[in-house]
Amino acid sequence: MNKQILRWLTIVLPVILLAIVLVVTDLIVFGEIHYLEIIISVVLIAIGAVVFSNWVFAQLDAREFEIRKRAAQLEALNLSGLSLITELDLGVVLQKVVDLSRELVSARYGALGVLNDQATGYQQFITSGITKEQRAEIGAPPQGRGLFRYLIDEGKPLIVEDISKHEHSYGFPENHPVMRSMIAVPIKNKGKVIGNLYLTEKIDPWNPHSDELLKFDEEDLRILELFATQSAIAIENARLYRHVQQLAVLEERQRFGMDLHDGVIQSIYAVGLMLESIAHQVDRQPELAKQGIEDSIESLNTAIRDIRNYILDLRPQHFQGRNIVQGVEELARALRANTFMDVYVEITDVDSDAIGPEKTVEVLHIAQEALQNIQKHAQASEVSIALRSQNGNLMLEILDNGISIKPQQLRRSLGNGLMNMQERASSLNGEIIIGPKLEGGTEVRLTIPLQDQ
Repeated sequence: MNKQILRWLTIVLPVILLAIVLVVTDLIVFGEIHYLEIIISVVLIAIGAVVFSNWVFAQLDAREFEIRKRAAQLEALNLSGLSLITELDLGVVLQKVVDLSRELVSARYGALGVLNDQATGYQQFITSGITKEQRAEIGAPPQGRGLFRYLIDEGKPLIVEDISKHEHSYGFPENHPVMRSMIAVPIKNKGKVIGNLYLTEKIDPWNPHSDELLKFDEEDLRILELFATQSAIAIENARLYRHVQQLAVLEERQRFGMDLHDGVIQSIYAVGLMLESIAHQVDRQPELAKQGIEDSIESLNTAIRDIRNYILDLRPQHFQGRNIVQGVEELARALRANTFMDVYVEITDVDSDAIGPEKTVEVLHIAQEALQNIQKHAQASEVSIALRSQNGNLMLEILDNGISIKPQQLRRSLGNGLMNMQERASSLNGEIIIGPKLEGGTEVRLTIPLQDQ
């Protein structure tokens, strides 16, 4: 039945019933109907019925809204959990955790602090709701002081209505967004806290641009604690997957070493023994020594071919049937597995079929050299790789947050790596820029024409 009809029935039916009772009472007791008294009584009862009915249905509406809101939160929690377990890349999982937690409790800002092994501070600090430009203006990420330190030490969920008034508040750095209220929950794996979720500024989900803020409540805390449990499982799965990748790389290295030892190295060793024997035959049996030298040369050529084949098999180029997109993704996966760095890849509007195999090989060589330099020298924790087509050019951008390359290093061009990158770019009629970033780290930007000139 329609709720509006039911509301009117709760008013009209009691009034009609009371009017009938008053009329019957007057007829039985007085033998006549006192209309004025009955009308006054009915009006008073009607007013009371309206007030009572509105109060009851207001309570019912509030309860219904609360039930719907909690049902929506539980549905969102279920979908969030499913979204997490389908992802195995650790960097993506961590970002998803903080993004989804914001949606669950309608928070304007969110952050995930991943603790280091000693739980003395943050190994990583992932944010949501803040742009890259805002984060750069804020400066260095939190180190785990003040209220953050309190939450790390306590390892318990917490709701703070006014951060500035909390006894452990440390204050905010310059250019930091205004944050008043906060809700925080620990993320635990096997009883050990591995990180904390921080959500601030609860907004009205139906009017997100309103300046009026809502209060975090115990139900929000309960939802976040459930989500934190799911997040811990997803993070552990991603870490195990990364560990498996590392083991696979180590196994491949061991296999490669064994193949070299049992094949190529043994062949070269045999050639060495052969040449030692020939050294004793040169004067006495020159013809036999000449034949032996020719055989040794052939054996060495075979060994060189074998080594070349091994090298080509290790490189992510067209010999393995990979196009440029697949090659860049393969390089990123290898860097993640070998370094534990967070590697982000963004590929936009790139038609791999339009880029020939020779050009693909050269670009991948440049990318490989840039990533190897980061691995060796940058001490970075984050690398971003962007590949896109724009205005008839193919553009490759590699950025890291490690130690910036020094201008004198570029001038001296230490080693052959930077020189090779420049030469490869020139061979493609392109341009490569290598230099320090303003906010720290190094940038490599390659631009080459898609069409051969």
